[in-house]
Amino acid sequence: MDSLPWTAGLLLTTTILSWLVGSIIGALAGYFKNKAWAQTLDNIAMVVRPIPYYIFALLLLIVFAYLIPIFPSAGGYSVGRQIGFNWAFISDVLVHSFLPAISLMVLGIAANIQTMKLIVSNIVAEDYVMYAKAGGLKESKIAFKYVFRNGLLPQVTNLALSLGQIFGGALITEIVFAYPGIGTLLYGAINSNDYNLIIGVVSLSVIGIASATLIIDLIYPLFDPRVRYR
Repeated sequence: MDSLPWTAGLLLTTTILSWLVGSIIGALAGYFKNKAWAQTLDNIAMVVRPIPYYIFALLLLIVFAYLIPIFPSAGGYSVGRQIGFNWAFISDVLVHSFLPAISLMVLGIAANIQTMKLIVSNIVAEDYVMYAKAGGLKESKIAFKYVFRNGLLPQVTNLALSLGQIFGGALITEIVFAYPGIGTLLYGAINSNDYNLIIGVVSLSVIGIASATLIIDLIYPLFDPRVRYR
């Protein structure tokens, strides 16, 4: 159970931030899809998105832990560091978590940019958006009330569907950086043929993903008032 908070903290932070940042940037890129910066951003996301989690994590590890050693290469905190709820320990944990978090966030942001850009591009071409523009509504009102808000609905569903992939990427990333989470625990259990621990980790992972998906489904009416649970 000591490994669970490490994975939960890493996964929760990177998932929320990558979803928010990717959705915002993707919405702007989709609304202004003919702009040069939007097309450049889409091309970058197209190149970054297919990169496997472990390859991107290894690249970050080689560059920023060995070639340019500005971040630690492994662990959740420095050896000999006294564990406690103080700024010295928290800052040390944040420094050690930076590369694993960035490796997950960059790929997540790229995926969300492409998805949201496609959604918004299709919404902009809808008749009701054309009528709103022809009616003389403010561009900001059309963008935020009619386009971005409607584009957010399928993106929330996409978040729930992608939790399994994100969790799998987090486990692999933890192994690469020797991060003291569930991924490293599972890797050690596999090497030592500890089948009981393997079953426990897998079961806990399934329950966690299912619970997170259920929570997203339950809060979906907050985004779409047409949906009501009885």
